[in-house]
Amino acid sequence: MNEIDIPRYVDSQVQLFFWEFDEAIVFISCLAGGIVAGGWFAIVGMLGGIFAVKVFKRFKNGALEGVLLHLCYWAGVLSLNKKFDDAAKREFYL
Repeated sequence: MNEIDIPRYVDSQVQLFFWEFDEAIVFISCLAGGIVAGGWFAIVGMLGGIFAVKVFKRFKNGALEGVLLHLCYWAGVLSLNKKFDDAAKREFYL
């Protein structure tokens, strides 16, 4: 029998520089909002994005894996699947 090395972090999220992908999405969205506002708001958006990532990391440590997707489903930003396309509905009658 040959021993096989099994990676320790198979289910880890994709890294983008030193942040996980969902943390990078939070930063990029704050930065994009600052760029759209124009002028000095780009720098404010970048600093706000760094602060938002710190807050999100703290929130994410006590939550489930993939909590950002769960929040997007709950807020109605993303659809769950073809059957439940409106995530803002709280009651379903089949």
